[in-house]
Amino acid sequence: MLVLHDRWGRGAELDVAARLISGDTYRLGELKKTLVSLKRQAVANVDAPKILRAEAIILLYLAELKSGSYEEALPAAERAVRASLFQNPNDSFLWLNLYLLRNANNGFATEDAALLHESYSTGPREGWIAITRNRRALAILPFLDDANQQQVISEFAALVKARLFEVAQASMVGAGWVHRERLLAALERVDLPTREMFARALRDGGVAVRVPGVLVPDQPWRRN
Repeated sequence: MLVLHDRWGRGAELDVAARLISGDTYRLGELKKTLVSLKRQAVANVDAPKILRAEAIILLYLAELKSGSYEEALPAAERAVRASLFQNPNDSFLWLNLYLLRNANNGFATEDAALLHESYSTGPREGWIAITRNRRALAILPFLDDANQQQVISEFAALVKARLFEVAQASMVGAGWVHRERLLAALERVDLPTREMFARALRDGGVAVRVPGVLVPDQPWRRN
C-alpha cells in the first residue's frame, strides 16, 4: 500500500482524503466518522465520483495502518478502489493502488500486470506516482509488454532527469538491478551535467556502474 502526494480534493471530507495523501495523519475515530459521512453522501449521489475516490483513499489508509481486521481491511479497500475506478477509469493513482492491493492480498499474479498497464496508460508522466511505481514495475518487467517496458525504462530516466537520485538509485539497485544495462542506456537522453551528478551519487552510495558519457575518476579521493 502507499500514500502519495496528490493535489485533488475539495470540501471537508474530500480535504481529509487529500491531506492523507499529502502525509497528514488523523485519529482513527475521525477517519471513521468521515467514512460514514462519505457513505451518506454517496447514497444521496452527491458528486459520486469524488466521494467514491475519497472513500477509497481513506480505506487504503486504514488498510495500511492495519486498522481492525487486516483480512477485512484489504478487501474493503479493494472494493472501494474498484468502485471509484468504475466511476473514473482514468485514475492512474488508484490503478497503481489496486495493483498493490492485489499483491498484498494474494501475492503477485501475472494477470495483475494489466493493472500497472492501466496506471501507465492513464498517467504515463506522473512524477509523484513514478516515485513508487517505477520500482514496482521493474520487479515484474518481463511480464509487461514491450510498450510498457519502454515506459518503465523511460520513467527511470525521467526520475534521473528530475534529479530524484535517491529514488532512481533505489529502483536500479533493487528490483531493477538485473535490468541495469537497459536503465543506464536510457540515460543517454539525459543532459550530461545531470548524468554526472547521478554518477557521483551512485559512487557515493557504493554502486559501481558506468553512466553513459561520464568518465570514472581514477582518484577516488578527488570525487568531492
